[in-house]
Amino acid sequence: IGSCTRTTPEKYTTWVDDMFMGIPFLVQASQYVKNEEDRQYFLNDAAQQVIDFMPIVWDDEAKLFMHAGYSSRPDVKLPNWSRANGWGIWAITEVLEALPKNHPHYKEILGYYRRHVESLVKHQDESGLWHNVLDRPDSRLEVSGSSIFTMAIARGVQHGWIRKREYEDIVLKAWNGIESYIQTDGTVHDICYGTMCTEDENYYLNRPFYDNDTHGIFAVIFAGIEVSKMMNSH
Repeated sequence: IGSCTRTTPEKYTTWVDDMFMGIPFLVQASQYVKNEEDRQYFLNDAAQQVIDFMPIVWDDEAKLFMHAGYSSRPDVKLPNWSRANGWGIWAITEVLEALPKNHPHYKEILGYYRRHVESLVKHQDESGLWHNVLDRPDSRLEVSGSSIFTMAIARGVQHGWIRKREYEDIVLKAWNGIESYIQTDGTVHDICYGTMCTEDENYYLNRPFYDNDTHGIFAVIFAGIEVSKMMNSH
C-alpha cells in the first residue's frame, strides 16, 4: 500500500489524474475477488489511497485539487485545472459507492466529497459549465471537467451524500449547459486536450480545445447516465 507518483515533470510528482487511474481499479478488484479477506484488502487500499493523496494534491486555500504536487517542492501550488478536479472527485465517488458506511475512513472520505462539491458549486458559471481553470473565470468554459462534476454531483444526490433540494437544480443546470455543446450528430465541442502538469497557469489558459476528444466523450456519457438515474429515482 502506498500512493502512486510519476517521474514527470520531475521525480516523485503526485498527479490527481492517478487517483482516477488507480483507485477505481482497486474498487473493481474488490468486487471480483472470491474471499472476504481479499475484498477488504482492496477496499482498504482504495480508501487509504484517497487519504494519502489528499495532503499532497488538495489546495486547502482554494478548496480545490491542484493538478499535481511535487515531492521535492511541496510548497509549490499548481493550478486548479478543471479535469484534474474531475479525476479526483470521480475516484472519491467510486470509493464511497463501494465502502461500507461503518468503514473507519468512510466519514472522512465523505467529508472530502462534500467539501469539494461545495467549492465546485461556487465556481459554476451561469451557463451551467465550469471554466478550464476553475478559479479563473477568464479561462474558457470546458466540457470534460464540467461533465465529470455533473456526474459526481448527480451521484451524490442519488446516494444521499448531499441534499437533493440543494443540488438537484445545480445538476440539471449543468446538464442543460453540456447539452448546448453537443450537436445532433453526436459531436461534442470544447474538450481540453491532454495536459502535462506545471505551475505555469498560462500553460493551462492556452491549452487547445478539440471536438470529440475521448476525455470528453466518455465523461459526457457518464454524466448522462447519472443524471438519468437521478431523475428516474423520483
